[in-house]
Amino acid sequence: MREKNKKMIIIVTSLLLVVGVSLAYFTASVLLGGDGTSVTGSTTTIQDSTLIVEGTLEFNDLDIYPGHQSISSIRVTATGNNELIPYNVIWKGTNTLNTPLNYTVYKTSSSIEVSSSCEKKSEVMGGAKIYYEECSISNLESLGSPITEGTITTSEEETTIELIGDEFINSSPTGEEVYYYVILEYPNLEESQNIDMGGTFSGEITVEESDAEPDLNLVAVMVEKDDEDYVYDYSDTVPTSGYVFDTNRSSCQVNGVEASGVNMTYENGELTVDGLTQAGTICTAYFTRPYRKGNAANYILADKNFLVRDDFSTAVTNTTTGVMYETTDWAGTSYYFAGAPTDNWVRFGGFYWRIVRVNGDGTVRLIYNGTSAETTGTGTMINNGEEIAFNSSGNRSEHVGFKYTTEQQHGQTTDSTILDVLQSWYSSSNLDDYAEYIDTNVGFCSDRNMASGSSWSSTGSIHYYAARERLDTNKSPSLSCTSSDIIKEPVGLIAADEVAFAGGVYSTANRSYYLYNGQYYWTMSPQYFYSAGRAYVQYVSSSGSLSSGSVYTVYGVRPVINLKADVRIEGAGTVDQPYQVVA
Repeated sequence: MREKNKKMIIIVTSLLLVVGVSLAYFTASVLLGGDGTSVTGSTTTIQDSTLIVEGTLEFNDLDIYPGHQSISSIRVTATGNNELIPYNVIWKGTNTLNTPLNYTVYKTSSSIEVSSSCEKKSEVMGGAKIYYEECSISNLESLGSPITEGTITTSEEETTIELIGDEFINSSPTGEEVYYYVILEYPNLEESQNIDMGGTFSGEITVEESDAEPDLNLVAVMVEKDDEDYVYDYSDTVPTSGYVFDTNRSSCQVNGVEASGVNMTYENGELTVDGLTQAGTICTAYFTRPYRKGNAANYILADKNFLVRDDFSTAVTNTTTGVMYETTDWAGTSYYFAGAPTDNWVRFGGFYWRIVRVNGDGTVRLIYNGTSAETTGTGTMINNGEEIAFNSSGNRSEHVGFKYTTEQQHGQTTDSTILDVLQSWYSSSNLDDYAEYIDTNVGFCSDRNMASGSSWSSTGSIHYYAARERLDTNKSPSLSCTSSDIIKEPVGLIAADEVAFAGGVYSTANRSYYLYNGQYYWTMSPQYFYSAGRAYVQYVSSSGSLSSGSVYTVYGVRPVINLKADVRIEGAGTVDQPYQVVA
């Protein structure tokens, strides 16, 4: 005979049995404000609204065997003046059975016909007769998925169990209804359950006020279709990536009027609604695709926390995810990374890059990191770390310029030595093949304005540039740039001010920010002109600090490019899932 798990074993020789008569080994009744299955109802007042609980928690058959299941319905009705009522459904009672009862709860908005059907079974096993039940619930699929489940443990004294917690119901003058369906199961254990004979199960169902806040069950989520701009489909889940929360379209209304005091926010992939107190409030959250003009910026900035830095005198070393900083540049509001972010990696054109910032016009500035994700070493610079001079001559003040014109402070007719090297590398690395994605309009800043107290001359006495005053003297970087100093090329260098925003400090080592690579490499920001042969430009040192050297000196080169504002990207920005351009 086949093995049967979880049986109640009753030794035949210890009981007098009548053939054809089932064994009634205990009787259990559930009282919900009445006798047996007759219920008068339980009334509770919450926030000036009246909640009435009606129904049965049936478990009162006269001959219950292990495996028995019953299904009961409980109705909660809320009457009031359009309030949103939070509540818990509570069972109070005793269970003197040695076996805890299992319960599973479903929730519907209307009454549904369901019933349980059990067939009693008996078998002889090892000289003993065992009794059990096999049960099924009709129309169970109409109830949907369970909202909670648990056990009602053994208790000689009255026990309180929260069957369903943190529920909400709209109380209306006509009374709003919700139905709960509870399956109670007397589990079939792998041991004798004779000790339960004569035990009882009784109690009542009530509700109590919950301190929970309304959740996202009250929000409709609209997600833009992939193939149509600004056409949305309803979604029952909040997207955690790949979409941007549209604050302009998203709103909460009551009877067509904007809801007062209600605020909807989206952060770290979670949508929350604060101040939602009125029933009838409809909140709709819109999520748009970032695949349109400005999408690269939108995609990167989505789910970020934005901070503002005031102190640039100390190195930034903290490791962050989802954090960017806000300032202004010559094109608008710029958002930049600082410290050691884990989410500013890009894979583009066969190389790894790090995002420096989202420019004010929506373009995205990248600095070269090499053919691998190694963050230190000569591989983070072009030509295997080959060191080159910034300019072949330093006899004139103009030679601090990334591009320059003789006898002009802000001229751009002659390419510097380092620009020639960058252009050659750009072509030899086949980045020309990706020109459709690379912006040449926002430009790079070769700021040749003077520091206070200095006057420009081509070959005269010592004079200092504004970048030296901002970064070395005042520790106050800026991304402003005069139009005559904006160099519009497909490739450039990082500005010393961008290094300072990223966490670098003049003459202060910092080996814990993303621009540190353990090498010396050029920026494009002038420092000062001293005399013939003494034109100085700033660089990043092998300790990560800002410093300056003669344009004759040789240092490494890390190209900088700008992705166009309408580039489509995907990915998470991590080293394992870097952002990548979508063709």
